[in-house]
Amino acid sequence: MNLSVSIIVPCYNASHYMHEVLLSIQNQTYKNIQCILINDGSTDNTLEIIKNFPDERFEIYDQQNKGLSDTRNFGLEKAKGDFIFFCDSDDLLPPKAIETLVSVYTGKEDIIVGKTATYSWDRKENISSLPHPSEKQLIANEHSEVLIKNMTEGLSPIAQNKLYRKSFIRENHLKFLSGIYHEDELWFFETMFRAKNITFIPEITYLYTVDNAQSITKKKSDKNLLGYLSVIKTIYNNYYIKYPNNNISAYYIAYLKKIIIGNFKNDSNYSDAAVREMEKTFKEVNPEFNDTINLKNIEKFYFKYLNTISLKDPDTIKKEYFNSPVNSLRKHFRIIMFRLFNSNLK
Repeated sequence: MNLSVSIIVPCYNASHYMHEVLLSIQNQTYKNIQCILINDGSTDNTLEIIKNFPDERFEIYDQQNKGLSDTRNFGLEKAKGDFIFFCDSDDLLPPKAIETLVSVYTGKEDIIVGKTATYSWDRKENISSLPHPSEKQLIANEHSEVLIKNMTEGLSPIAQNKLYRKSFIRENHLKFLSGIYHEDELWFFETMFRAKNITFIPEITYLYTVDNAQSITKKKSDKNLLGYLSVIKTIYNNYYIKYPNNNISAYYIAYLKKIIIGNFKNDSNYSDAAVREMEKTFKEVNPEFNDTINLKNIEKFYFKYLNTISLKDPDTIKKEYFNSPVNSLRKHFRIIMFRLFNSNLK
């Protein structure tokens, strides 16, 4: 099978990285690629670097700044390959990345996921890796097994380093939500909610740069908080309400609320207006929980507990759950379980 892969690369003010990123794509051992390079209104010489990089497989587009979601969506429209792969303009691909991912395809997979190494651009070395299964796994995703795995064990909910079957994306009309931060969190939920078969492989197929100071993950602000709130509202309206017999949405919303509360604890520079929006959204996005889900009882209890905490006002959350030494929701939960256990012994 000589399957083609469309690599979508949104490019914004990436002149420091661009040449090496393009070189890592050009040097892929798997040659049947279409590389879609979209300059998203860069104010440096990113576009010039792209234009001066000769490769007939590289398609160059230039647009006014629209943001990452709209840029990726534009790339999805232009994709001609059998598969779609996202690469950021400050990350690198090992030489055999695409070959390794494509070689796994059996005709069943909607998504194939490689292991992502965190990479120091300055030191030119891998540091660690993002959460990922240690062995190859083909998951038949009939009951949202991948989303449950992310909630309980942790996975990497980034859009990059995943080979998506294009027909799967098109048939399900999947797009990135425009104009928000943390669009990957929603994309991960939507793709893993709908995918029937997903394979995880243990080989490193992506180098994720962690020392780019301009990355939005490094700049916590109201937009980060509001982005996450948009994600849980979208999941609530488009999945919890529309698919009442599917039990994953309520628990996943509670899981994301935990992340939001954790960020609230560590980033006290949110504006009062953003915090009020968090309180309002938490109370509006208040799902009911169905126990017919493949979670241990203690995990069901934990996610219900998280949702209960989210309904309290922000000052109470700060006062009761952020104080040392019991300074995390998980620690508070363990104390509650310990007390329940002891009371049942009496």
